[in-house]
Amino acid sequence: MIRIAIISPILAPEDDYRSKYRLRDCTGIPAEFEFSYIKKGPRFILNAYDDALAAPALLRKVLEYEKRGFDAVVINCSADTALRACREAVRIPVIGPTESTMLYAMQLVEQFCVLTFTKKINNRFHRIARELGIEERLCEVSSVEIDFSEISNGEERVVNALYREIQELYERTGCDGYILGCTDFEDLAPQLNEKLRKNGMDVVIFKPFEISAYQAYMTVAMGLRQGTDSYPRSQIQI
Repeated sequence: MIRIAIISPILAPEDDYRSKYRLRDCTGIPAEFEFSYIKKGPRFILNAYDDALAAPALLRKVLEYEKRGFDAVVINCSADTALRACREAVRIPVIGPTESTMLYAMQLVEQFCVLTFTKKINNRFHRIARELGIEERLCEVSSVEIDFSEISNGEERVVNALYREIQELYERTGCDGYILGCTDFEDLAPQLNEKLRKNGMDVVIFKPFEISAYQAYMTVAMGLRQGTDSYPRSQIQI
């Protein structure tokens, strides 16, 4: 059976709700999944500094999973933390949720918006879209300005905030594709989709973790991986 590792590039929280929900999202995929955190790094990834702090421990985790015989890795963070470096470190596929979701969304909608929990992380999505050469397909990045801790325990408030943001963006821009810009938002996707349906809003909600998990599985199933010239292997071992 295909084995896929899911790594959150942050320290493990005291209340580890995240692994339970992420593994639940994978139940429809015929593969074995293992979820883990890094042992040294930031509690959250809010900027490039946090991203850099997380990178060494994340690289060690990715290398460890390759040595253990895993077939692919999914980085469970919308920053796509150290994605290129991880791909250069190993030969198994490494998937970043934002990159994979933006490219996937382009097949289904003309433009898409990204919804975040704080404007502090908005620029990462503009940067990733720019690096992919698809900035014109990114309609807008908008934040609901909710404390990160509320995402897991402020269910109704978070759903209502996301709904209002989508409603305002849809009425103003006509954009019908919305990427959830934090993988923890995906826990609330069923409630959000139901509220959108009840109010007659026919839009597409993209869940980056779920999309990246399926992409990891399909990449392995088709026998694909990153190219060695595109992602040359480092001679330095960590």
